[in-house]
Amino acid sequence: MRHLNYFLSMNNFIKIALASLFIAGCSNPENQLFDKLSPDESKVTFENQLDESKNISILDYLYYYNGGGVALGDINNDGLVDIYFTSNQGKNKLYLNKGANQFEDISKKAAVEGESDWNTGSIMADVNGDGYLDIYVCAVVGIHGFEGHNELYINNKDNTFTESAAEYGLDLDNYSTSAAFLDYDNDGDLDMYLLNHAVHSEASYGKADIRNKRSYETGDKLFRNDNGHFVDVSEKAGIFGGANGYGLGIAVSDFNLDGYPDIYICNDFHEDDYYYLNNGDGTFTESMRNYFGHTSRFSMGVDVADINHDGFPDLMTLDMLPEDEKTLKSSAGDDNPQMLKYRTEKLGYHYQYTRNMLQINQGGKHFTEMALLSGVAATDWSWSTLFADYDQDGEQDIFVCNGIPKRPNDLDYIKYYSNSSIKTKLNSTKLLDKQALKKMPSANVSNYVFQGSKDLQFKNRSKDWIENDSIISNGGAYADLDNDGDLDIVTNNLNSVASIYINKTNAKANYLKVKLRFGAKNTFGIGAKVISYVKGQKQFKDIQTTRGFQSSSEPIAHFGYGKIAQVDSVQIIWPDKTYQTLKKVKTNQTLTVRPNNNRKIFNYANLHPSVLPIFKKSATNLGIDFIHQENDFVDFTAQKLIPYQRSDRGPATVIGDLNNDGKSDIFFGGAQGKQAAIYLQNGNGFTKKSFASIISDSIYEDASAVIADFNSDRQNDLFVVSGSGQYAANLIPRLYQGMALTKSNLPETKGMNASVIKTIDYDKDGDLDVFIGNNSKSNSFGRMPDCYLMNNNKGVFTIVQAATFSSIGMVTDAVVTDFNKDGTLDLIVVGEWMKPTFFANNKGKFKNVTESLSPGNNNGLWQSIAPFDIDQDGDQDYVVGNWGMNSKFKSSKEFPMKMYYDDFDTNGTFETIVAIEKNGNYYPTLGLDELVEEFSGMLKKKFNNYKSFAGKKVDEIFDPALLEKAALFEVHNLKSGYLRNDKGKFTFVPFSNKMQVSPITSFVQSDFDGDGKTEVFAAGNYFGVTPYHSRFDGFSGALIKNDKTIYLGNQMGIDLSQKAVRHLDIILLNGKKYLLVTINNKKAEVYELPMNKN
Repeated sequence: MRHLNYFLSMNNFIKIALASLFIAGCSNPENQLFDKLSPDESKVTFENQLDESKNISILDYLYYYNGGGVALGDINNDGLVDIYFTSNQGKNKLYLNKGANQFEDISKKAAVEGESDWNTGSIMADVNGDGYLDIYVCAVVGIHGFEGHNELYINNKDNTFTESAAEYGLDLDNYSTSAAFLDYDNDGDLDMYLLNHAVHSEASYGKADIRNKRSYETGDKLFRNDNGHFVDVSEKAGIFGGANGYGLGIAVSDFNLDGYPDIYICNDFHEDDYYYLNNGDGTFTESMRNYFGHTSRFSMGVDVADINHDGFPDLMTLDMLPEDEKTLKSSAGDDNPQMLKYRTEKLGYHYQYTRNMLQINQGGKHFTEMALLSGVAATDWSWSTLFADYDQDGEQDIFVCNGIPKRPNDLDYIKYYSNSSIKTKLNSTKLLDKQALKKMPSANVSNYVFQGSKDLQFKNRSKDWIENDSIISNGGAYADLDNDGDLDIVTNNLNSVASIYINKTNAKANYLKVKLRFGAKNTFGIGAKVISYVKGQKQFKDIQTTRGFQSSSEPIAHFGYGKIAQVDSVQIIWPDKTYQTLKKVKTNQTLTVRPNNNRKIFNYANLHPSVLPIFKKSATNLGIDFIHQENDFVDFTAQKLIPYQRSDRGPATVIGDLNNDGKSDIFFGGAQGKQAAIYLQNGNGFTKKSFASIISDSIYEDASAVIADFNSDRQNDLFVVSGSGQYAANLIPRLYQGMALTKSNLPETKGMNASVIKTIDYDKDGDLDVFIGNNSKSNSFGRMPDCYLMNNNKGVFTIVQAATFSSIGMVTDAVVTDFNKDGTLDLIVVGEWMKPTFFANNKGKFKNVTESLSPGNNNGLWQSIAPFDIDQDGDQDYVVGNWGMNSKFKSSKEFPMKMYYDDFDTNGTFETIVAIEKNGNYYPTLGLDELVEEFSGMLKKKFNNYKSFAGKKVDEIFDPALLEKAALFEVHNLKSGYLRNDKGKFTFVPFSNKMQVSPITSFVQSDFDGDGKTEVFAAGNYFGVTPYHSRFDGFSGALIKNDKTIYLGNQMGIDLSQKAVRHLDIILLNGKKYLLVTINNKKAEVYELPMNKN
């Protein structure tokens, strides 16, 4: 019930940011990238001060501490960027830039202070198309006595404004967060998307389809600009507007590069984010599920930029995952597996997790989420994110606004609030409000800044690029305030004076700024693309102003170039789909570009990478209609502390001739209680055929299988091994002989959870023996299983060399190969919490020779292995699939991930405790609730609240003597890569980061592109983890041509993201070649491959 109470409690509160005492940072100002201007110097004294006397708090209004926005733009066209702040309860302020980092408050004279009771977002845009920036201010109206409406200040061109929202049809009285001005219909003027937020009510809870019933106050709205009057076209355009739309962030960009702006919406709480793809006809199609495997749970700020130089906009959304262990372990996080299952399967919501997400655009086809791999997943309670090249080295950096002085998701506070009598009093009177607020702990977290680098890596530079303080920053925006070429940052702070960060890059690195003057009614070229090319490297910018959180930035394209003095070319694609190109552009200047008269229509197909014609989805699937269905067993209910599941690694798949007609057939295994399936090849494809012996064995879960003639009767047999581990009695191997698949006896294998079976004539007697690799013992993850070498004597199998293969590790895959080139078949075995293990065959006797061939610590969570001469030097290398780096698991040779295994509480049941290193100390991956549920007698009295537990190291939670006594398993490496053959010795070489986004579970060799050379195709993804890990769903597959050339799926016409691939096999049919992809809990897929070109 704790998780259910948490879910309900969290839906009564929202992130807050309350003022706290200033804490001086520890960074050295001389080495900082940014100087923070003092108010005395800048004359910017704006402070978004909340008035406690107005008798309202976070307990009344869930977005009470979301703060205000900031809009940056040159309102008087004097070449200097001015600043506008919104105040939640006070007067909004406009500061005119006087140069030399001096600003003048002209708010009252400009008539822009505002009349609404509660202001939120502020956006600058040239709404009427007269060449001057106007200001749109959002407000919350209609709850808690808040009065007013959204205000539109039209620029009078003399440093004054006229409020004209009603005249333009934009005087909305909604629960507004922010807005974006965009030309969604490409008619030359700016339209508007209004982002609104819900509040908790009976109408906001329930199934996801609530979003289809429009709510005036809380639903988002899209307005079309009809000659200066804005018309609500939301429903016609396909925009959701339900009572469950907790809109906090909006980003506009042409994500699929078709010439029309698309929209990404961040929704807080249970509602999914929205991904609106522009159809080009005035309508949008919401497409989140098709393009994103998962999103942030409590999505807040968002920004867009191309961070990997492929020319497609990537995006980052913010959430509230703490980096600090004390805060992490005392704060509510993700749902438990049962709650997530209920939300996704019963209520219809998509997969959401409580952390930042970095979504990498894969050619407009789908997004791969990589925040954990990139190092930006945890920035605590974060509001605004801003991509820009702050140090001008050519890579995008990230600035994050934070503010969390009090936490309503504190677990001790939730426990206090969950008391029924307290809850009743809070709901019926304000007498306990102050006491309740005091129960929320205070905390201080500085803003974050990350330095971008190659291979999608970001380095946390918060301690040395900015002043570390505890100021609560909500809205944030960037602009070149001092016209020195680099980008400065302004933040709107809660209960503190606004911050102005002046960038000191200056002449240390070169830049180029591009300002557009498009004309017509879109004077600043909103929606235009500016693309810079230097020495083959592309930098892509999409001109939009709404960024971060409740804020807008200067409408320019800014590029950094390091020491490069000249840009090869700059291409501008105008909003009307015409283009022009500037050649040999000098850096360190600001260009103001207007459309030339002879510009031509741009072909957007030129921005899309050519797709290699390798994979073509079969229209008929060759008659294979097999759909794998997992059973309902969840490993975590039986073994609560295990790091991941074991029962969902199927189905087995094997290709071979089962009816003696010379054609390859297919066996698909089934999950426990689900039928396996056999497909026999016919003239045009495959036909399913039932076998009584297979049907009657549906109680077994089929983990792996081989087809071969084991009894020399010239008919192939089927050998299947069982996995899952739900019931020990069901973990037995099975041999089905002949065309009738008659079941035969096999040796007892003691309830081992099998993962792989391979045929190997190790003794050269002419018949096929088998190796069976096991991963674990039934319901005892961590206890070392035995693997088996079974000798075949005329179809009768016996276990041999048992000592050699006893307790060798948690095996997941194996390859039969002659790795030492002595003419006999050897074995390489891979698995979890072990290193790739080499067994040399010497005249029929196997010996573990790993330390002589591949010494050192290289334990991983290895999933797969295949032979492949990847460096094309003539010897055999081996590609190996590991867990990947996009995970909360963390390991290195210096600080391996650890797993302790023992009966810690001496109750007869063995448990696992997984610990990872942070700042030189080891902490358990699980929180107090999970550990107490398993170790109630040991821990409940020791830690009587979450605060007493938070931040404790694993050897402070558990007696060090207990840990010392336990079996210890380690992981030193999580990267996938290959074992390079160096004259018979093997050295591990990791793949690049694009191959580390998910576990790689399968390889298959073939000539895929018809060039006469062998390549390897790799696939993976895995979902059998708790919500703590999110889902590993972003790997689309990859073609490995050699050690230097790897193509991802979207480059070849195949997308296996959001699919947990278990097997890859090649099918030959009627002179054609096909790839068979077997997927856990989904339908098998077939792709036609090109034939040899020679």
